[in-house]
Amino acid sequence: MKKLDMSFTESVSSNPRFGMFATVRNRRGVIAAVAPFDGNQGRLHLVDIDYKDDQRPSSEQLLWELESRRTLLEPTALPAIHSADPMPCQDLDALLRAARWTATIHFVDPDGRHARAPISSPFHGAVQVEDFQLVPLLKALLMPRVNLLIADDVGLGKTIEAGLILSELLIRPRIQRVLILTPASLRLQWRDEMWEKFALNFNLVDRAETHHLRKRLGMDANPWRAYSRIIASYHYLRQEDVLKQFLSACRTPEGSPHLPWNLLIVGECHNLMPSAFGDDSDLCRMLRLLAPQFEHRLFLSATPPTTGTPAVSPGCWRSSTRCGSARPTTLSRRNANRWSRLCCAGSSGTSTPAPSRPSFAPAMPPRRFLWTWIPGRSN
Repeated sequence: MKKLDMSFTESVSSNPRFGMFATVRNRRGVIAAVAPFDGNQGRLHLVDIDYKDDQRPSSEQLLWELESRRTLLEPTALPAIHSADPMPCQDLDALLRAARWTATIHFVDPDGRHARAPISSPFHGAVQVEDFQLVPLLKALLMPRVNLLIADDVGLGKTIEAGLILSELLIRPRIQRVLILTPASLRLQWRDEMWEKFALNFNLVDRAETHHLRKRLGMDANPWRAYSRIIASYHYLRQEDVLKQFLSACRTPEGSPHLPWNLLIVGECHNLMPSAFGDDSDLCRMLRLLAPQFEHRLFLSATPPTTGTPAVSPGCWRSSTRCGSARPTTLSRRNANRWSRLCCAGSSGTSTPAPSRPSFAPAMPPRRFLWTWIPGRSN
């Protein structure tokens, strides 16, 4: 991939614009905002850049003209065929696919008022998306802060539904730091699924990885601070020393409006459910400590009916059939209160009012709903 990146002609003299790929301070990132800045040297460009690596800081604000080594990659840049070596076949295929996508879907702000399809993640993943798997994604986009429990049956693709939401929030971009908590036996499966289907790289954190990280960076290295995308076992994180290490990495400056983490995904979350009688488990108490550190929260559970576990949290809709129909799930008052306490722990004294039912749910399947949103298309 490095050969492919280096074969493109980069411009030093052109002005930075929103959405351009830039190399500055020996790091690569995407320009998130550009504003004029009047100084002693005249009008300069004040640039906000979001870096695309795992180093810190993740974003910076800088004066573009004052940076000594700065380059911009134009959105329509082509390989420098006169000075670069011939491309490998795989790189050429990747370039052709990228050019076709660029010509088909013009880049606009996903959160702006431009006419465009409402979602992008299904087109950026190597998955064959079923209609009903789009319902949680569309529901999540209606929420200023995602707080969902996906309770589909076994084999219906809860991992894909979570990956679609994760990928969409990264594309917009609304999130950066992600933590996935699963049983230990599913960690490798989650890592492989995220990489193979959504090209998202995650780091596994356990005792061995922590020891290896400290050998490289020193005894004070904290994996919860060093990595921005982590997969871990919630049985590992519930250990007292590990939990204390995680909470120490969640400290933010006093008065900061930002939370230390952006998205929490909990697989098989029925294992962390509050107890109906007696004291809650260590896993449930751990989740109550973690939940306030995250802006968005996503819970996944197959919820076998024989266990009596509630099927869905209050205010969420469950995709119940493969054709994409959606219906409300009825909960007892006791189960609704139990899940409400767990999902909304630390956010406020009361639960957030449930969002209204999507207008397309009772009459229009998701496939037709998405088709009518595509610019230039009609019913």
